[in-house]
Amino acid sequence: MPRVHACSSFCLGQCLPGAATSTSSLKTTTSVPTTSKTSTTLTTKVSSTSTSTTKSPTSTAAVEYFITFGDSYSQTGFDPTLTQPAAGNPLGNPNLQGYTTTGGFNWIGYLVESYNNTLMLSYNFAYGGATTNASLVAPFASTVLSFIDQVDQFVKYNPSGPWSSSNTLFGIWMGVNDVGNSYYLPNYTTLLGQIMDSYFAEIQRLYNVGGRNFLFLTVPPTQDSPLFVGQGTAVQASLATAISQYNAALVSRIASFKAANAGSNTWVYDTQTPFLNAIDNPTAYGAADATCINADGVSCLWWNDYHPSQIVHKLVAQGVASLLKGVFW
Repeated sequence: MPRVHACSSFCLGQCLPGAATSTSSLKTTTSVPTTSKTSTTLTTKVSSTSTSTTKSPTSTAAVEYFITFGDSYSQTGFDPTLTQPAAGNPLGNPNLQGYTTTGGFNWIGYLVESYNNTLMLSYNFAYGGATTNASLVAPFASTVLSFIDQVDQFVKYNPSGPWSSSNTLFGIWMGVNDVGNSYYLPNYTTLLGQIMDSYFAEIQRLYNVGGRNFLFLTVPPTQDSPLFVGQGTAVQASLATAISQYNAALVSRIASFKAANAGSNTWVYDTQTPFLNAIDNPTAYGAADATCINADGVSCLWWNDYHPSQIVHKLVAQGVASLLKGVFW
């Protein structure tokens, strides 16, 4: 099986376009689309018990903080040693849209620029091609910053500004490369457990330095990307099964983390839903079909054969904003 990366052949370090409080219950969305091509919906569901409908006095402060980790589905090219996020550019650097794999804003950019109802500053440590732990699943190059490396970077450059446990949301969208680079291995089930151990060791580190609000995004249906559609239905089905296993394990581990860490607030956003809504109804979103590719980022569902366009990222952002309405959005 070929190795794939949420980064693809244009990666240069990061993926740059154009280059070859009180304890509360687990809050989660596990909505499942009614139709799909090869759906990998969650098999483990944790019901929501959130009752928050308005922002707390703390979260209505002038500034909120969104600290994120991930791969090229999330990267904006942020360098913590350069210009810091501010009202004029909530992403800080390199520019307002950032270096993304969408041809414009990605889901993080939309959340802090279009869907925020107060000033939200983004500290985005996501790095193109990232896996959770490079010793478990190797990235495309040794220079890629894994989730472990990204947390190391955050801890080293602890963002300037008055971020606190109550006014800060930590967002994690990992797994696309972990699954894409290992789904075909005979020891995938064992490896998945090791990946989750490593993943939640990093979540624990974030909790230990003050993180209390955690947003987790599941792995989307990348088996329906043009790259995998071209490899045939058997490969698609194999990847879909592995994604489903990953997402179920993620939800289970989140529940365990929540139970073990007082004051932690957790939300799960199932990215299967926005992806499949677009894939099953491409013309409703202005695309000719479910697999067309266009680097303009707005006329097709895919920016390249493995990276969704602004259309899909906007749907992800809308879903996250809806999930956290009255809390951070």
